[in-house]
Amino acid sequence: MLDGPVSGRIFFEQVIRDNLDIGRPDQVSLIFDRRVRGGRKRPTPGRFRTRVITAEVTPSLHVDYKHATIKQYHKEGRALRTETTINDAYDFGIGRRLTNLPALCEIGFTANKRLLDVQRLSHDPSQGQHAFTAVTDPVTTDTGTRVAGLRFADPRVMALLHAVLVFRLLPHGFTNRDLRDLLGPLLGTTITAGQMTYDLRRLRTHGLIRRIPHSHRYQVTDTGLERALFLTRAHDRLLRAGMADITDHHQPGPLRTATHTYDHALDQLLQQSRLAA
Repeated sequence: MLDGPVSGRIFFEQVIRDNLDIGRPDQVSLIFDRRVRGGRKRPTPGRFRTRVITAEVTPSLHVDYKHATIKQYHKEGRALRTETTINDAYDFGIGRRLTNLPALCEIGFTANKRLLDVQRLSHDPSQGQHAFTAVTDPVTTDTGTRVAGLRFADPRVMALLHAVLVFRLLPHGFTNRDLRDLLGPLLGTTITAGQMTYDLRRLRTHGLIRRIPHSHRYQVTDTGLERALFLTRAHDRLLRAGMADITDHHQPGPLRTATHTYDHALDQLLQQSRLAA
């Protein structure tokens, strides 16, 4: 069971992304605890594959082993459900009488447990979502005051994150004026003391800086350092550089070249199918 629809969907999408090879013979043999023989002499019959099927907006993960199938999906936005269906008991060396039902159930439950053990993620992707929104979403204080978020890619916010990184190594922190003098040139405008107070409050409320007791000076927190570094690098090196790559008509980079190649292949497929583009 998952605590919320958004967290659950993020988690399940990461599970799918990290386990697309789960249907390979070497993987699926571990899940069902059965040996899969390859080669030409007496190979294990059946298809071994992973499928991702999307019904409307809800994806499901299907793993095939002989005549058995494991299906996983995000049920009603609250639970990660795992179902194992065995359509031929002989695949596991068990007869088809009802007296063999407990043995089949044990195989199914054990396969489910092994699959979930394999699918344990090295990280919880929903934590990343919470950390991101903790910076970008507005915050309401205990007194009911609403403090605006630090919107990612907003020019003023990105300049602010760049500026606070400069003060990380100052042992005595920085003041309103210190940050104001640095932020103004980054934005190409003059920042007033009142505007800087507003930004300092946003940074404090979202945990990126803290005020040094009995002073008007501030220090960058460990959380502030981690998140400011990541967000500024993601903006400058990934988004900005990537957008420049795909929009440069004079010197097309690898992203733009790949986009054109895909579009050309799709146009050819449409022509072969005699469909209008």
